[in-house]
Amino acid sequence: MPNVSDIPTPLELHTEVVRPEWIDHNGHMNSAFYVLAFDESGTSLFQHFGITEEYRETTLRGIFVGDYHVHYVREVVEGDPLRFTHLLIDCDEKKVHYWQEMYHATDGYLSAQVEVIMLHVDLTTRKVVPFPPEIFSRIKQIHNVHKKAPKPENLGRVIGIRKNKGCFY
Repeated sequence: MPNVSDIPTPLELHTEVVRPEWIDHNGHMNSAFYVLAFDESGTSLFQHFGITEEYRETTLRGIFVGDYHVHYVREVVEGDPLRFTHLLIDCDEKKVHYWQEMYHATDGYLSAQVEVIMLHVDLTTRKVVPFPPEIFSRIKQIHNVHKKAPKPENLGRVIGIRKNKGCFY
């Protein structure tokens, strides 16, 4: 296990480029593909914890989305390079609550944010089960570092029409 001082806040584990098939009729990345890009980035987070394809195959356990909230900030277009950050907000022996941000990798602007709760699931029973101790220890170690960071402004955000807020509304 790495030294606590070696755990970045936030973690940066994934980069991506906006693919042509992700572009919609408005000439920017379609909302569905933001979710796909965040999902792929989230996969890198859980691989970092030790939940890999090999883990799924040998234990018949994996992760499911329990809740997912997307906040779009600024559009990206075909070919734009993206970088993703991860901040662990909370966890217990069966669930992880985390925050991700998507940035334009060269221009540096924030494109979108997601708040997610992931569940550790037994794939044979389809029930939520505890993480193995070694994986939960890694999650908890990262959470113990990340919980000291300031909370994201939009964390727990309730949807509604707000006056003079956000990029598009």
